[in-house]
Amino acid sequence: MWNKELENLHKELFDQIQFIRNELTDIKKSRDSDEMWDNSDLTRNWKVSLRTLAEWRAEGKIGYVQIGNKIWYPKEERELFIKSNLVKVGLKGV
Repeated sequence: MWNKELENLHKELFDQIQFIRNELTDIKKSRDSDEMWDNSDLTRNWKVSLRTLAEWRAEGKIGYVQIGNKIWYPKEERELFIKSNLVKVGLKGV
């Protein structure tokens, strides 16, 4: 009887872990496709500092929206920044 209870608890725990994994995957997918990112999103996803973001904004390298003290980076501006900073590598002798 004890083994059956332990087995049921194990299955229940496994099912809950699987549910949490699926939820986290869904959250990550929706977060990645969000239209607007803030500074913390960019620093986390692009691995750049807040100072670098401030320099890019001041130099006009990336467009942003400021509402009060909060800064947002629309998806289109992030994509434009990536396209304008894309380094193309060519093959020598081709």
